[in-house]
Amino acid sequence: MNLITKTAMIAGAFALIGSAVFAQTADDALRYGMLTTGTTARSLAIGGAAGSLGADYSAASVNPAGLGVYRQSEFTITPSLRMNNNSSSYLGENTTDERTALKLSNASLVFNNSRNKSGWKGVTFAIGFNKLADFNNNVTFRGMNGNSSFSEVFAEAAQLNGVEESAGPYGYLGYQSYLLDNNLKSVPYRNVIEQGGRLDQMKTSSSKGAVNEYTFSLGANYEDKFMVGGTLGITSYRFKRITDFMEADATGINSNGFDRFTFREDLQTTGVGVNGKFGMIFAPDKAFRIGAAIHTPTWISLTDYADYNIVANVEDGTGNRTVVPQNIYQYEYTLRTPWRGVLSATGFFGNKGFITADYEYVPYQTMSYRFNGNTNYQIDVNNSINQLYRGASNIRVGAEYRVTSPFSVRAGFAMYGNPYSSKYSDLGSNRTDYSLGLGYRFGSSAFLDLTYLYSTSSYKENAYVVSGVTPDVAATKTNRNIVALTLGFKF
Repeated sequence: MNLITKTAMIAGAFALIGSAVFAQTADDALRYGMLTTGTTARSLAIGGAAGSLGADYSAASVNPAGLGVYRQSEFTITPSLRMNNNSSSYLGENTTDERTALKLSNASLVFNNSRNKSGWKGVTFAIGFNKLADFNNNVTFRGMNGNSSFSEVFAEAAQLNGVEESAGPYGYLGYQSYLLDNNLKSVPYRNVIEQGGRLDQMKTSSSKGAVNEYTFSLGANYEDKFMVGGTLGITSYRFKRITDFMEADATGINSNGFDRFTFREDLQTTGVGVNGKFGMIFAPDKAFRIGAAIHTPTWISLTDYADYNIVANVEDGTGNRTVVPQNIYQYEYTLRTPWRGVLSATGFFGNKGFITADYEYVPYQTMSYRFNGNTNYQIDVNNSINQLYRGASNIRVGAEYRVTSPFSVRAGFAMYGNPYSSKYSDLGSNRTDYSLGLGYRFGSSAFLDLTYLYSTSSYKENAYVVSGVTPDVAATKTNRNIVALTLGFKF
């Protein structure tokens, strides 16, 4: 019932605005609001727990008070190899897909000014960027459907909004490709599904892009007891996704007015946002630190560019018919992501190592859109966000042990809570990360860190949304492998 209820919510929202092309959804908001923390190899190795440890550039995006721990200036750069493996189940069939990409996860310059004036031991200024989300992914699912046709999406849009290109792509493409009859009804549904046949359906989605945060941070250290810091974050958003939905007649009948079609959506989203992060770390003695930080929402201005086409064969003797709208659809809007709160603690074992942990709370239900000129849809989609999501708790734990003077070994674990409310909890899952790492210090002048991280999560999605139709659900499990290498220079 959860996915059915969600389908009704989305379909109702589409009707309000008259065109699904401009339907930024609750799922889109979650894409930009669900972020990670570990960006350097060392922070990834300890589960991303950078809230009270300090002296790692990841602190700029978690608790900038950690910058006050620095005693030297440094430069770091972190390339990472990211490998996604997805397994999907749809209508009883299993499909796998994968994608590998080499990315830059971090680059930073830290300037430390050590002093001992009036108890202030140092001030640190840092600039750089951290990659907080990576959208590189390929997902494929396929199955035989005897219940509905994707072309019913075209029929519903045509009946609601008409078949002119200016009314949106779906009705226009369905009508011009002859997948709709003169009464704006679905030909595949009428000629195949209603006759007891089945349709071979396959959806492939290839996405890339990232959320990168460019940080300007300041941290200060008072008597090695109290560290404070702040970050101004400028976030850039880039998301590109090509989705192909293929549907073919599986009856073997060559005279029922439908053979196959492939519908493509090419979506590109770009944007920029701004946020603030503020934190403190208190060290009652050398063996223990506690930290706290708060992150403001990120206020984001986004622009969508969407292009569509369809290739269809309706067995009328003309072969494949290709329809491409003349115009690219464009829409501008704003999004506010959630507040975040972080509590953390670190315990040290002399100069041999440490154990550190972060607790983060993120109220995803507070995300909200703003659409100029679409007040009704704005209210509807923001209500959907409030119903679908809840506050989630994220836990990150890590440890480091210095084997010899230059060598360290590290391990970490993180669990990112399911953002969906209890009523819809089966739509997503907790995400768990496991990590191992090595570090080598070249005296006080340079260092090299290497980390392997394994992450697993799962989610469910409707293949498509049609009012009054029970959705067919695809379930996908994602396994992500990351190998990160940080090279740092002290000066």
